[in-house]
Amino acid sequence: MVFTLVLLPIIALIELGGWDRATSSVISEHINHLSILGGKSGMLAALSVISGLAWGFGYMGQPHLLARFMAIEKPDDLRKGAVIGISWAVLAFWGAMFIGLFGIALFQSEAIVDQEKVMPLMATELLPGWLAGILISGAIAAMMSTADSQLLVTTSAAAEDIYHNFINKDASEQRLVTVSRVITFAVGVAAFFIALFSKDLVFTMVAFAWSGLGAAFGPALFLTLWWQKTTREGVFAGMLVGSIVVIIWHFTPALTSLLYEMVPAFILSLLSVWLVSLATYKK
Repeated sequence: MVFTLVLLPIIALIELGGWDRATSSVISEHINHLSILGGKSGMLAALSVISGLAWGFGYMGQPHLLARFMAIEKPDDLRKGAVIGISWAVLAFWGAMFIGLFGIALFQSEAIVDQEKVMPLMATELLPGWLAGILISGAIAAMMSTADSQLLVTTSAAAEDIYHNFINKDASEQRLVTVSRVITFAVGVAAFFIALFSKDLVFTMVAFAWSGLGAAFGPALFLTLWWQKTTREGVFAGMLVGSIVVIIWHFTPALTSLLYEMVPAFILSLLSVWLVSLATYKK
């Protein structure tokens, strides 16, 4: 994944003839786009920037990412884990951003029918087939690493936290393994059919899931770690409010076209945890 996200933008930059020519092409394309938007472009641009930055809030609520830090055995290793995580994020996200920007300069925005195919299109256009195949497999690796992590976290939550703790506390190890396998299969099949019949872009579906998890769990986790007066009732309220706001905002076109649902959902969830905790806190 790192190889793909670092190497491909560099090759595209060379193909475009250097930084100055690449940036001038990208800027001219964006000016054309803004002229189409008309007088509202300034406000839309500001909301777009806010929406993009709001993705950072989602990290605090992603179980498949938090599990990595929860699995660290020694507190001394937390700093090392943070350095590794941030270093990877810088390489990956800057690389992905430049692939998108240089894709605009290479192909022009009108020529890209499916925006989500910019990376494989760029790889096949600029590289020999065998190398393009390796780089495209980097995207598949990213999808697989996320998908299997989410499957495992979902299975663990359902089999251990719900089934074992509330339904069958005396379940044997073999029983739990069987339940886990059934849940993994069921979730996988459900996800397959959602992807098969959905008309949304992959990015749209990922953004929806990211905001749902981020707004439901992020504020609750943040305040649990940093505010000693956080209560169980406050956490529950935050999870409920965050989830509901994300769903309502996402399925209201007038709202979701203006601002990413993470922004209002995270803020309202944070306020819910804080206010309900104040109301229910006992020393």
